[in-house]
Amino acid sequence: MPGSAVIARHTVGSALVLHAREQISAEARSMALSVPSDPDNDIVILDLHDELPFDVWDSVAAALHRRGRGIRLMVCGAHPETGALAGQWLSDRLGRPVIAPFGRLIPGAAGLLFVHAADLGGWVCYRQGRTPVWQSKRYPVPAWDGAAVDYLPISSTTAAEPLPGGVWLRESRDEAAIAEHWHRLMSTMPCQPHAMSVILGCPGTAPLSLDDIARFWRGLAPQGRSHARFVHYGPVALRTGETVGQALADLLESPVVLFGGVPAGKPSEPGLFTVGSDGRPGWQVFARELAYHPRDSRGSAARTPRILGHRAPELLGEPLGALAYRYTDDAVVEVIQSGLWLRGEEPPGYADRIRAIPADPDSMRIVVDDAAPALVDRYRELAGDLAGRLDPATRDRTTTPLSSVAVRAGLRAPGPAGGVVTAPQDVPGRPPHDVRDRPSHDVPGRPPHDVQGRPEPASVPEPAVAPPNLTVAGPAVVAEPAPAEGVAAPAPAEAVAAPAPVEPPTSPPARPSWAAGPTMALPLRRPDHPAAPSKPAPAWAAVTLEIPAVASPATAPPPPAVASPATAPPPPAVASPATAPPPPVVREPAEAGASGYFQQTPGDEVRAYRPDLDPAAERAWLRRAFSREFEAVSGGIARILAEHAILQSGPEALEHAVAVRLYLSVWGDSVDKMLRLAEPGVHVSFARCVATGLSRLPSHRGVTYAAADLTTDEMRQLTRRETLTDWGFTNALIERPAGLPGNVEVMLWSTTARRTRLLEPEGDAGLPGRVLFLPGTSFKVLELREPADGARGLLLLRELVRDEAGFGRRVPLDDLALAALRRSVERDAGAGPSLPTSIASRFLGVPGMI
Repeated sequence: MPGSAVIARHTVGSALVLHAREQISAEARSMALSVPSDPDNDIVILDLHDELPFDVWDSVAAALHRRGRGIRLMVCGAHPETGALAGQWLSDRLGRPVIAPFGRLIPGAAGLLFVHAADLGGWVCYRQGRTPVWQSKRYPVPAWDGAAVDYLPISSTTAAEPLPGGVWLRESRDEAAIAEHWHRLMSTMPCQPHAMSVILGCPGTAPLSLDDIARFWRGLAPQGRSHARFVHYGPVALRTGETVGQALADLLESPVVLFGGVPAGKPSEPGLFTVGSDGRPGWQVFARELAYHPRDSRGSAARTPRILGHRAPELLGEPLGALAYRYTDDAVVEVIQSGLWLRGEEPPGYADRIRAIPADPDSMRIVVDDAAPALVDRYRELAGDLAGRLDPATRDRTTTPLSSVAVRAGLRAPGPAGGVVTAPQDVPGRPPHDVRDRPSHDVPGRPPHDVQGRPEPASVPEPAVAPPNLTVAGPAVVAEPAPAEGVAAPAPAEAVAAPAPVEPPTSPPARPSWAAGPTMALPLRRPDHPAAPSKPAPAWAAVTLEIPAVASPATAPPPPAVASPATAPPPPAVASPATAPPPPVVREPAEAGASGYFQQTPGDEVRAYRPDLDPAAERAWLRRAFSREFEAVSGGIARILAEHAILQSGPEALEHAVAVRLYLSVWGDSVDKMLRLAEPGVHVSFARCVATGLSRLPSHRGVTYAAADLTTDEMRQLTRRETLTDWGFTNALIERPAGLPGNVEVMLWSTTARRTRLLEPEGDAGLPGRVLFLPGTSFKVLELREPADGARGLLLLRELVRDEAGFGRRVPLDDLALAALRRSVERDAGAGPSLPTSIASRFLGVPGMI
């Protein structure tokens, strides 16, 4: 563009902004208002948006004084290399030192300026006639800056990536999974001058290995070690029941300090928020820093972590001691790991047990002391008042358990931050680890916690966890331990009865006893709900679901007396699932419109997944309808619940877990077909119990596999769709199976699909690599390749996350997921497990299609 560039000068905040347009851009204005002043340099921001005249740099130099103190230069609206080139040019032209970013300049929280690059990015000082000198990664410069500078691979699966506020040890193979968390940590976590946050793990990715943490620690500079504050952000591979802090202290053989949550806010005094099991920010902690010390010897008891710093809002009252505050004349509030403790003037003898309860990332506890039964009601009232005065994020996650319950059920490690925790593999010379999966807390639609002073249902004592050297045998119905000395037992009116013990069969049959139990075939539609199809009924309209003859909870009268099994008439003959003919392959007529190919949105009364609905009636119906099935499988399921405490979300956990087991067996073969019809029936009640149970299982993020047998017309209809919503359970596999029928391979990028390994049927009927998407999950169509030259076609889908906007446009997550799916196509050779014909049909179909 010919002509002379006119550069305008404006002082905004602590910065001089040079711009060639009439107005300063929003990006430059925001940066100028947030950046702190530099005592040694003039802060200059170049607002270089749009096409500029060729002589713009001469105009920039003319707008600045020759000679003088240094310049800290920032460039908006230009390629990252522009800053480095401009820095050297201006230094030579003006004779002034110029400090400019080498790499991508990322504005952080509270005015921090962080420079990100693949190789030694940072602030570089340019001087006339001299070699440029690297100065720092961040501005303002923290005391630990040089310890977190480069992106470093730690192992084949883990990398250490610098952040504005510290460093992140995370999965290095799955960029799509970390994208959202990367942006969150970059933009919201402040840079604290004397505390380097070491972020451990990423929600939705594989657990971080302790070996990788140790390898990082050995290579960390001394200045980094002295300022390091670990933050539990995602899943970490731990021994069962162990906390991250104690595991690190024992591993590194030195004291370590953990932040109680992820910092957010001002660097001088940030708030610390837990990471919920869904990977999102949780509640604001009171115990800010916790110091852990290594055990004196292997096998010895761990010391209770010491609270080094805490948050004490004025509402707690007048300080009484290190962590105690006078809330009222007759009540004291003490800050503990897991939240707050409302008690009397003098702490009881079991105080250390209350203080040792680790924090739950999903739930802030106000422990109500019940050592003096006469004061329990008073303390409950005060706890409700205290909860109502907390900040919204904390108030909404507050629970109020009694101390007698807390000391019995709260000492085991709670659910991990941001996902599952699995145990590391056994290493020679170490005690054997428990390698079972730990499921997540992610329970969409979970009812809010009671903050009005009533004990929450989830605080009922859970089954005890056996010591490592003991074996839990039989059903996991464990007698409650005696209360701690001086602790009052909960009142009988508050107690919740545990499920009645179920004796396992003495000699289990080769097939489950319920597989040939008394059943009756119920029609897909109710007799009083006549169908009025506008086109010929498809072949699958005659498919039936074999469910015990019990009425749906919506219409059933109170159950009549049932004869005992000993006197009941023999069951009618039912075809064995092994010999039943496979379901027919269904084809919609080619002349049907697009609506004939795709599922229609069902009404609320026939939706299988209702987060807003408490399925209490469905659970009661399930108990009656599948009484024999409960007798056969509840013993094994109860043991699973005892071994995986996070599944124990209330007394109804057994019903939900059994429902999932039944769905994964032959009972679930026809459920999905009926859900996709959006018709009422008992299958809806059954599916709601299954969906609630699934939501307690660990999630899987990454590539999953299925297949489809599509006609040319069906593929043509798919090319016109942007999104697909499946109102049944979408079955998929985490490994590419061998021999799955169909002419199109379906690959789905999963964000929330649930891993069913814990509840899969025993024997050959179980599939450890299966995942299930909840009904109502939507998928975005990324790519469709039709079959050609004898090769199978390919359909690539991405699960849409909840509340995701922009359904009709391309977003960066689409490209990241598409790249990961394509890499899997090239890498995987289909050497996964072969599926039995009776099971393979579950993985044949396109989500959202009929």
